[in-house]
Amino acid sequence: MGDRPIGRMGNIMMQSKIISCAGALALAVLVFCAPNGWSQTLQVIYNFGGPGNGSSLPPANPYAGIVFDGQGNLYGTTENGGLVYTPCNGCGTVYELSPNGSGGWNESTLYAFEPFSDGGLPTAPVVLDRFANVYGMTNCPQDCFYGGGGEVFKLAHGSWTISDLYSAWEYSGCTPGYDYGTGGMVLCSVAFDHSSHLYGSTVIGGNMGSDCNKGCGQVFVLGQISVLSWYYIVVHDFADAGSDGRFPQGLLNFDADNNIYGTTGAGGSANHGTVYMLTPNRDREGWSETLLYSFQGGTSDGANPIAGVVLDAAGNVYGTTSEGGSAGLGTVYMLTPSNGAWTETLLYSFQGGGDASTPNSSLSFDAAGNLYGTAGGGADNQGTIFKLTPSGGHWTESVVHTFTGGADGGQPFGGVTIDSSGNLYGTASIGGTYGQTGGVAFEITP
Repeated sequence: MGDRPIGRMGNIMMQSKIISCAGALALAVLVFCAPNGWSQTLQVIYNFGGPGNGSSLPPANPYAGIVFDGQGNLYGTTENGGLVYTPCNGCGTVYELSPNGSGGWNESTLYAFEPFSDGGLPTAPVVLDRFANVYGMTNCPQDCFYGGGGEVFKLAHGSWTISDLYSAWEYSGCTPGYDYGTGGMVLCSVAFDHSSHLYGSTVIGGNMGSDCNKGCGQVFVLGQISVLSWYYIVVHDFADAGSDGRFPQGLLNFDADNNIYGTTGAGGSANHGTVYMLTPNRDREGWSETLLYSFQGGTSDGANPIAGVVLDAAGNVYGTTSEGGSAGLGTVYMLTPSNGAWTETLLYSFQGGGDASTPNSSLSFDAAGNLYGTAGGGADNQGTIFKLTPSGGHWTESVVHTFTGGADGGQPFGGVTIDSSGNLYGTASIGGTYGQTGGVAFEITP
């Protein structure tokens, strides 16, 4: 497709957003006390959604988390908003939040996805290269409402022109709601390894197994041939046999040797999902897969991970499962390597009620080694932010914030990003000023 400017409609949308959000920004600084005696507070820094201009809508429903650039600006995607097209409320956007110097934040819509042109409905976060170009993946290709698939895109910093790096059509992409996909989850994603190679994963596509009639999912790598040309290589096609996972979901991560780590929502020895590692072959082309762990489900183990993993400095792997554990409401786990084998330790089983349930994001470490993530449940059943604190070989879980679904937002899916001062940033997919068609970006200050 090549580079293409945002165009007149995108510019109109950006201008109208700046005008229409002046009032919203005045309402954005809302502070909510954290439960359970916490000294942390949640502040809404931006309310998504709102009235449009007839042909476009402001960004709405941010399912993905947010990332920082080197200047302190935040970037993310919204599933809705942008150019209006029946039957959706816009095909989605890429946005930037910038500190305005007065304690508030200004929003700029960098790109509004266009139907029949470049796909849309993004639910995955974006990543930035060292030049602050923005990369991401949509949940559908050019014909967004009549087929599955996805598009890997690049937005050039400054001009914000879009390039289509790869389009994955119906049987080689990711489709929201298919099998283990649930609305708002990160069904596909891209990530850079430590050598600046761009990798991605799709929840379906690849091998057409007996239980994967649209493919069991795959991991791929993209490389640049020229300014307008990229190559696509399959790193691994997942299978539906008990010896492999299927339906990879969540974000990819890398160790110091650029081995790839991720999860699958199903497959493995008990068909409750897996954690896998992909290692580049040193003496031949291709990659080799190692299943680090197959979840067993039940009350003593987790099941069905829908988020990626993080690694600590010692090479231990941490993640969440959406089901299983003592209450059947999900777990936090750690995998520890030893002489080529991996041992799982269950760090916490979510209990529901006032506690979190069904964790739905990758975890984030702060400087003290505490883990944070987002989950469903909570006292108002609108989602939570939770924290796990290590002490003497044990981990203690606390709820940092319980969302109400009102002014503070609801149904967070994207986890949190932590700055150098220990402040947490994230999004909730609904709520705020505009309710179900809105969502918020928030900051939690220690």
